[in-house]
Amino acid sequence: MADIAPDQTARDVRTPAPARPLVRLSNVSKSFGAVRALVDVSVDIHAGEVHAILGENGAGKSTLMNILTGVLQPSTGRIEFDGRNVMPLTPETSAALGIAISYQHPAILPDMTVLENLQVALPASIFAGDRDDRIGRRLLDDVGLHAPLAARVDTLTIAQKHLLELAKALAVNPRVLILDEPTAALDQDATDMLFDRIRTLKAQGTAVIYITHRLAELRQIADRVTVLRDGRHRGSALASEISNSELLDMIVGRTLASAFPPKCDATDPEVNFAVAGLSGRKFSDVSFEVGRGQIIGVAGVEGNGQADLMRALVGLQPCTGDITLAGRRLAPGDLKDMAAYMPSDRHEEGLAAELTIRENATFASLDKYATGGILSRRQEHEKVREVFSALAVKAAGLEAKVSSLSGGNQQKIVMSRALLADPGYIIADEPTQGVDVGARFEIYRILREVSDAGTPVIVNSSDAAELEGLCDIVIVMSRGRVVQTLRGDDITEARIVGAAVEADTHAHQVAETCRQSAGFGARFRHFAQTDNATIVPLVIVAVALALFVSGQNENYLSAFNLSNILILATALGFIALGQTIALLMGGIDLSVGPLAGFLVVIGSFFINDGNPATTMALGFALMLGAAVVVGAINGLLIRFANFTPIAATLAMFIGLQGMSFVLRDGPGGYISFDVIDTLTYRMGPVPVAFLVMIGLAVAMELGLRRLRPGWQLRAIGSNEGSARRIGVRTDRAFILGYIAVSVLTALGAVMLMAQIGVGDPAQGVNYTLGSITAVVLGGTSLLGGRGTFIGSVLGAILLTEVLNAVSFLGLSQSYQYGFQGLLILLAALIYTTARRRREE
Repeated sequence: MADIAPDQTARDVRTPAPARPLVRLSNVSKSFGAVRALVDVSVDIHAGEVHAILGENGAGKSTLMNILTGVLQPSTGRIEFDGRNVMPLTPETSAALGIAISYQHPAILPDMTVLENLQVALPASIFAGDRDDRIGRRLLDDVGLHAPLAARVDTLTIAQKHLLELAKALAVNPRVLILDEPTAALDQDATDMLFDRIRTLKAQGTAVIYITHRLAELRQIADRVTVLRDGRHRGSALASEISNSELLDMIVGRTLASAFPPKCDATDPEVNFAVAGLSGRKFSDVSFEVGRGQIIGVAGVEGNGQADLMRALVGLQPCTGDITLAGRRLAPGDLKDMAAYMPSDRHEEGLAAELTIRENATFASLDKYATGGILSRRQEHEKVREVFSALAVKAAGLEAKVSSLSGGNQQKIVMSRALLADPGYIIADEPTQGVDVGARFEIYRILREVSDAGTPVIVNSSDAAELEGLCDIVIVMSRGRVVQTLRGDDITEARIVGAAVEADTHAHQVAETCRQSAGFGARFRHFAQTDNATIVPLVIVAVALALFVSGQNENYLSAFNLSNILILATALGFIALGQTIALLMGGIDLSVGPLAGFLVVIGSFFINDGNPATTMALGFALMLGAAVVVGAINGLLIRFANFTPIAATLAMFIGLQGMSFVLRDGPGGYISFDVIDTLTYRMGPVPVAFLVMIGLAVAMELGLRRLRPGWQLRAIGSNEGSARRIGVRTDRAFILGYIAVSVLTALGAVMLMAQIGVGDPAQGVNYTLGSITAVVLGGTSLLGGRGTFIGSVLGAILLTEVLNAVSFLGLSQSYQYGFQGLLILLAALIYTTARRRREE
C-alpha cells in the first residue's frame, strides 16, 4: 500500500476512478477579504458512492459545500455537473440539478411550524397528489421524526431539528446528497436509520457527500475519503485502504498519541459533588456522587430527561432534591452562581453572535478584572490569552466577531468562559457536538485537567464511545430516571447503549408523542401556539370595554359613534397591515405616518371639487406612485446601503415630513365632497371601506399561511440566513415587502383624506406609533417571523375604541397617550409570557 503524504496533491492514488464523475470541482478557491478559506481545491464526486470529507473545523469543508449548493460563489475555479460547466451556481439552480443538503446547523425556521418548514423549503411538486399534512407526515415518518406537524420548530429538541433537516434533504430524491455532520445530535437508532437510507440511495446511484468528524462512521458508510486542512486538499483515498492513524495525521498535521487522557486512578476518592433525590421537569429521583478527580457522564436515548437534568443542575429549570458541593448544600439561588454551563446548542445559548471573541469569553467574569468597579483591560486580555493558549484557540484576534470562528473554536470560547468564571462545578451538555477531532481532544484534555484540579465535571453526551473514553462514572437514564450506574471497567460503549435500549424508551416516547398530539388538550395547545391565538383575548377585551363605556354613556354604542369608530379604525387598519409586513420580515417602518400625511397633501392638489375625473384619477395615481417610490427607497437603503430598518425609515420619516411642509405650509386644498361621500359610504352603521379592509386582511392572512410568498415572508423574519440557504431570494422579497408596506399605507392615506377632508402637512405623524401599537396588540413579534394580519386589524379596532372611549369618559388627551403606552406594555408582557409557556 502506498503512503499518502499529508500535503500530497489531491487525487485518488489507489484505485482508478470512473471515467467521468457526476460532480467535478476544479481548482476552487474562496477568499473572505484577506482570509483564504479554500485554495485550489479539486475533488471528484462519483454517482453511487459515499464520499467522506474530513478535516478540522475551519478546514474549508462547509465553505466547499456552500459553493456546491450555490450559497457562496468561488473566487476562482470551475464546477462541472455531469460533464458540463454549471457556473455560476445559485441555490435555485443547484436544487434544479438535484443537489440537496442537510446542514450541520439546520436551515430551519424556528417561528414556523414543522409542516410550514417543509412547505417553504421543498418544491410544490412534492406536495402534489395528496393533502399537505399527509405528505408531511410521511416525510417525517421516513426519518423517524415523531413530532406534531402543527408544532413550532423552536419547540423541538436539537435531535428533532436535525431529523427535520434530513427529511427535507431526502424528500427530493436528490442526485447529489450532502450530509454535513448529520449524526452530531442523533441517537444510535436514528443513526442506524440514516445509514440504511444512505445505503439505499447509493444503490440507486445517488452520490452522497458525507462530512463527519467521527472516524467510526467513516468505516461504516464511506467508499472514498478526502481530507482538507487549512483550506487545502491534503489527499484522497479509498476508505478501505487508509488507516485511522494516517487520516488523523492528515487531518491535524501532527501525530495524536491518544484520544482520551488517563482517567482518575484513585480507588476511593473524596466525594466533592453529590445529587440526592433530584426531581424536575422530565426527570425524577436522580442521585449520584462525584469524587475528586472523577468525571461523571450522563447517557441515554435522546429525550429521556438528560438535557433537563443538566439545565436543572445550573439553575435554569426548577427542581427539588439536594445538591451538595464540597459538603455544602446548595440553595436554588446558588446554582447559577456556582455552576459553569456549556450548553448543547452553542449558537442559541452559548454565544452572543454580535459580540467579540474576548467579550464572549469574559462577560460572565468581568468582576474578576475590576478594581473599585473599574475594569482593567490589561488583566482581562492577559487572562484571556492565557486560557486561549491552553485551549489552542485559533482566532484572527481577540476583537474579531465570535461568529467568524469555526465550530470547534466557538466551542472552545464557550469552554473558555466556563474556565474564566472559576466555577464550583462544570456542566457540559454535548461538549464536542459538531467539533473536529483535534479540537475534541483538546476539550477532553481540559475537562480532565479541571477535574484533576478538584472541580467536579458532569458531561451529558449522546456519543457512548466518548463517555467510555472520558468518564469515570456513567449514569444511564430512561424515562427521566437513572436505570443503571456504570463504573470502572463496566463503562463500555456496548454496556451504555444496551442499558439505554433495553429500557424500551423508544416505544414509550412514540406512545407519549402520539398521546400528546391527539385529543382536545393537544388541539388547544396547538391553537395556543398559533399566531392567531391573540384574536380571542382581543375580541373579549373589545366587547368588555364597549359594554363598560356604554354603561357610563349610553351614546357610546349609537350607530353614529360605531360608524365613526370603524371609519377611524379603517385608516389605521390599512396602515397596520403594512406595518405587519415590515415586522414579519424582522424590520420596522417608522415612515408610515408621515407618508400617509404626505400622500394626503399630494391628493389635495388634484382631488378637489370642480376638477375633472381625469385630474382626480391622476391624483390617486400620483399617491400610489409616490408610495411605491418611498417603499422601494426604504427597501434599497436597508438591503444595499447597510442602513438598519430604524435608521432608513427614520430618515424617510424626517424627509417626508419636511416635503409635506414644503408643498403646503398649512391646511389647504379641500377634498371633493363626492369623493369623501364615496369613501365613507355605509351599509347601516358599517362603512363599506371597513368591510373591504376586513376582506383584504382575511385574504392576506390566508396567503400568509397557505401560499409560498407568505411562507417566504415569514421565513425571512424567522431566520434570514436559513431562508437564504433554502433558496428564498431574500433581497427581492425584502424590497417588495417594503413596497407593499407603502402601498397599504397609501390605502390608509386615502381613508385619512376622507376623514380630514383637507391637505394638512401636520396630519398623519401619529399613525406611526398607532400602527406599531395595533400590530403589537395583535400579537405580531417585534423580532420578526411571527404575526397575524387579522390580529393587527383587531388591534387597530381596539386601539381606536380605547381612544374614542377616553373622549366619551371625559378624560384629558394625556390619558390617550397613557392608555396607548399601557396597551403596548400589556401586549408585550402577554406575548412574552405566552411564548415562554409555549416553549416549556
